[in-house]
Amino acid sequence: MKSEEIKPTDGRKGNKRKKSIPLKPIPERERSNKPAMNYAKKSRKKAYAKKALKTVFGSEVAAFEAAAKKAKETGNYNMYKMLFDYAYEEENTNKKVTNNAPVINFFGNSDVSKKIEDRIIDVTQDSDGEAD
Repeated sequence: MKSEEIKPTDGRKGNKRKKSIPLKPIPERERSNKPAMNYAKKSRKKAYAKKALKTVFGSEVAAFEAAAKKAKETGNYNMYKMLFDYAYEEENTNKKVTNNAPVINFFGNSDVSKKIEDRIIDVTQDSDGEAD
């Protein structure tokens, strides 16, 4: 009892179902070309760090107080530097980029071209032989 709807393959090369692509295993060692850190990943790290400080110490202020006490006990210069950097360092991320590229006007009707024309001295001779 063969079904009339199912057609046999016609024998052409490659007239069959494609095999699935096997998944590659995740490499165990570290990548040599790491992806760039974008803004979302950086802000995610900051959010994770703040959340960890709040859960462990109760607040960010308590965490910095604990770090200051530990720095005073151990006399660790790096902890002092970290605290002072956080306290007094200005953020340089909000600098506006200014473009100071020269503008070339090919039409000659700007204020700059008028100023240049005023400074030009005409030294052509008149018909009577005198210069202007």
